[in-house]
Amino acid sequence: MNDRKPVTGPLYVEATPLLVTLDVTPLISDNVHDLLNLLMDDEFFETFLEIAVPDQDGEHDGLADRLDFERLHAVLVDRLATRVALTGPQALRAAKRMQAFAEPMVTAQEQTTAALSNFAQQKDRRAS
Repeated sequence: MNDRKPVTGPLYVEATPLLVTLDVTPLISDNVHDLLNLLMDDEFFETFLEIAVPDQDGEHDGLADRLDFERLHAVLVDRLATRVALTGPQALRAAKRMQAFAEPMVTAQEQTTAALSNFAQQKDRRAS
């Protein structure tokens, strides 16, 4: 059963010194809303309580709880949105921003790789 749906809304592209990041707040907001609705539904509510609430002795069942958690996780992920829908102009703007942020990072990485390669070659020549 797969009723995933795209999420529409703004997509923000930002950069840190090492990464290009996509702010997909609309996707997360939609997913949290859908997740809460799913957990309140009878289909998942009991399973969630079994995992979340300790046994009568105040303990969890360890591996059994972990397996139940993993199963519930997989089903919920299957039901939640995993994509952000963009119009053509939005996609182009996002791509251009990502390219603008990524090019200096790629250049810096290529320079670092070249410098390390030169260093390794110099070291090999000295060892000969």
